Amino acid sequence: MNNPMFSNINENQDAVYSKSDCASYKGITIKTLILLFVSIASAAAAIASLYTGVGTSVLLSVLIGSGILGFITVLIGRMSPRASAVCGILYAIGEGAFLGALSLLLNLVYEGIALVAIISTIVVFCAMLGVFASGIIRNKSKIYSFTVTLGISLILMALVMLIMSIFPVFNSIMNNLGVMIAVEALFIIYACAMLLTNFNEAQELVKGGCDKSYEWCCAFGLLISILYIYIEVLRLLLILFQIFGDRN
Repeated sequence: MNNPMFSNINENQDAVYSKSDCASYKGITIKTLILLFVSIASAAAAIASLYTGVGTSVLLSVLIGSGILGFITVLIGRMSPRASAVCGILYAIGEGAFLGALSLLLNLVYEGIALVAIISTIVVFCAMLGVFASGIIRNKSKIYSFTVTLGISLILMALVMLIMSIFPVFNSIMNNLGVMIAVEALFIIYACAMLLTNFNEAQELVKGGCDKSYEWCCAFGLLISILYIYIEVLRLLLILFQIFGDRN
């Protein structure tokens, strides 16, 4: 289990290195910010369209279409890294629209949840970047192994929980808020570990003289991780807002 964009670079190491035009931290940062800006702009456009009274059928079409677009662009970007710039922008547009619409709908039910999720995502990203830059993590190969192991474990756990949900006898466990919070916490830990792995892989590519065209591939991969963290944080906050909302 790893970010598909970074996995693709690792599988094609012999073809990505250049002796002249090499990737840089500045280039990766700028391109990541561009994709984030596109995502935010797309989210804002989706929110604005909802306020203009777009019909339910149109909204569902946009949400489904955005999800399909995101899946296709990741597949193409993974198979053809040279297309990462176009795929990254299309992914940012699709996922931005999807998350913008989803965040607005949740915010209508639980006021402030979207803002808290955004701030939390920024805090998590900055914290992970600080941890990585500080050099606290010296054995980065163990982080990679931990990320893969946890990712596989979460997939197996999700399958087990899916099977359990079929049988009414397990309803008390499946609907237990403590269990739900613990599961979401594990997914957030996985997202953080994946982000640390992405930082390390980007660093290795820059130090090793990766071709500059792969800056878009790195930026695309980082965007996937950042938006994934936002989704998992939003899911955890949804559970917490439900708990405190019921108490009020």
